Amino acid sequence: MMNLEQFISKYVTERDSSLFAKDIQNNSAALTKAICGKSMLVIGGAGSIGSSFIKACLQFHPKALVVVDVNENGLAELTRDLRSTKGMYVPDDYVPYPINYAQLVFEKMFRSRGGFDIVANFSAHKHVRSEKDIYSVEALLQNNVLNAK
Repeated sequence: MMNLEQFISKYVTERDSSLFAKDIQNNSAALTKAICGKSMLVIGGAGSIGSSFIKACLQFHPKALVVVDVNENGLAELTRDLRSTKGMYVPDDYVPYPINYAQLVFEKMFRSRGGFDIVANFSAHKHVRSEKDIYSVEALLQNNVLNAK
């Protein structure tokens, strides 16, 4: 099986470690205090930025991780990746939800869990070109501005 991290290291970034690795190491005590034993909600967690954030945070052992994303396939891939990565800590209370954070079902889920200690929102329409069409622009504004309360 191909090791994706090694492939990226060798052929894409041409470096062995993250540009953030030194900062994470230097601030390990503060990050542990902020994350360890806390409940986390990551909105847009199946995307590239959200999933990287999750992987960086998991090393500090949150007690719960809830990931919300409209991309059900992305959530499945994230879950497979987390559970199959050797040495990756995944809390027992890990729940991926394929829901839209602007819908009533999100509010129900949020209230039923009594809120979260940490909430990170990475949901965004990032690849929409404004000249594409008016409906794409409306979707971008709806998601990135109006629903991001």
